[in-house]
Amino acid sequence: MTGDARTPAEAERERRLREQTDDGEIISAADYRKRSRRSFLSFAALGVGGYVGFNRLQSMGSRDSDTIPAALRTGLEFNQAVWETIQRDGARARTFSVSDIEEIRVNGRHGLRATSNATAEADLIQVSDEEAAAWEITMTGVDGSNLDPIPLASIKSDFNVHEMVWEHKCVEGWSNIVQWTGVRVSDVLERYAPDQLDADWGVMRTPAMTDGGRQEREYSAAIDRYTLDHSQTLFAWRLNGEDLTNGHGAPVRLVTPFKYGIKQIKRIGSIEFTNDTPSDYWTDRGYDLHAGF
Repeated sequence: MTGDARTPAEAERERRLREQTDDGEIISAADYRKRSRRSFLSFAALGVGGYVGFNRLQSMGSRDSDTIPAALRTGLEFNQAVWETIQRDGARARTFSVSDIEEIRVNGRHGLRATSNATAEADLIQVSDEEAAAWEITMTGVDGSNLDPIPLASIKSDFNVHEMVWEHKCVEGWSNIVQWTGVRVSDVLERYAPDQLDADWGVMRTPAMTDGGRQEREYSAAIDRYTLDHSQTLFAWRLNGEDLTNGHGAPVRLVTPFKYGIKQIKRIGSIEFTNDTPSDYWTDRGYDLHAGF
């Protein structure tokens, strides 16, 4: 006795219905088990191959003091070369209406923290009103010479002020439409660093500051010449109509719609111009030097 209460006619009717509704063919239990074993072995082989390949990649070594394998760094450099090739003079990022602006989280406190585990605004190194009023951005030329600093007071009073609304994007996958108030970096550098306008890169750093005897390690971002010269790259001091908080980079920060947030350095303290390919905080940790789109 098979245990199947269906008549031969009922079984045949069910078989025809399944053929009409199933996406694939009807196979026997033995064939199903055979195919399942084959699929399992195939995926297992792929997993082993991936594991072996990853370990081989990790053991290939890196360049000089780089922290990631040379093969991965080569891939990042290829990506950078592609983006640099398709960059067009005069291209502008999409802008939005003031009615579209959103609140933006404080994300990334490197270079701002009084303690390594700072998680709130009160845990950040504070910049007083007096410090902000006297704030200067120091500069170093391609030859290593010290240039005259850029006073924040001059940034705010001596240049045309622009208010721009665009989408701020994070490498973590989130984005917000925000409004920035500031002046064009290109305008400021044309006045304060005219001999550096041909430099390929400007490496911006947060200042080494102390708060209660604790010193925060500086943060750096290498910015390519195309971005420095672009009309939508700003030194900004206001966000969504309000002065920057310490968490968002008070008293002055870099903003641009062409780079992820990791390049939009907060609390700029210095700029170093160079024609050599530089590194910066996140590139040292395996990220793409270009970090843009």
